[in-house]
Amino acid sequence: MTTSTAPAALGSAARLRPAIPQSARILGAQVLLWGGLIGLWQLAANRVPVVETITGSPVLVTRQLGLFVTDPLFWQDVGITVRSAAVGFAFGVSSACLSVALTWPFALVRRFIAPFLVIANAVPRIALAPLFILWFGIGTTSAAVFVASLIFLIVYLNVFSGLSSIDTVYVHNAKVLGAGRGWLARSVYVPAVTGWLMTSLRLAVVWAVLGAALAEYLGGSQGLGSYLTRGNILGDPALLVGAATVIAVISLLADRALAHVERRFTQWRLF
Repeated sequence: MTTSTAPAALGSAARLRPAIPQSARILGAQVLLWGGLIGLWQLAANRVPVVETITGSPVLVTRQLGLFVTDPLFWQDVGITVRSAAVGFAFGVSSACLSVALTWPFALVRRFIAPFLVIANAVPRIALAPLFILWFGIGTTSAAVFVASLIFLIVYLNVFSGLSSIDTVYVHNAKVLGAGRGWLARSVYVPAVTGWLMTSLRLAVVWAVLGAALAEYLGGSQGLGSYLTRGNILGDPALLVGAATVIAVISLLADRALAHVERRFTQWRLF
């Protein structure tokens, strides 16, 4: 009697024990991985002095980040980079969506511009940054235009692919049943494109921050990119890594914000 009830009691106790959520386990594994990598980096910097000279160390980078936080000019530079990225992001996304809306309804136009899109996508956009600086000068305008040029094709091609994935049979049947352009746009095109658009926006917002910092690095005395220039000139790896860390954190926060928006707008997929 006792032998048979013991496993049952243990089983019921195990069922009552709260399980660790999968997201918490993943987060814990990520923290352990980053902690291990940072620890190995610090250990290498302590044991091999040349490592600290070339890459800095976690201690030096943390000290540099502390200097950033207490420097009012640094927060002004963060604002400049974020503003350039936001303006370029808004202009690039809106112009890409407008271009798709103007070209998609016309099959002949789509066929005509297809090779030009391939050529434009093959051009390294980083080569255009000096031209934008030459045309628009050093500042927010050239950085924003460069950001827009970086993300235009990302959004355009993704939205275009989303529209291309729609089964034309459904559209034709809807038209036969009397569906107008407004109904097709609300009930067919927008739901089909939403996932593609949100994916492209998350990719584009990261490129927007990186593009703004890159434009400031190539030609600018303000913004986070100027810290990269300064660290390169001074040979200060802690300054370089610290500025790159801030850029990465801003990109991550922007991506997480869009991921939240994506979950809100794609809940219809769950039903």
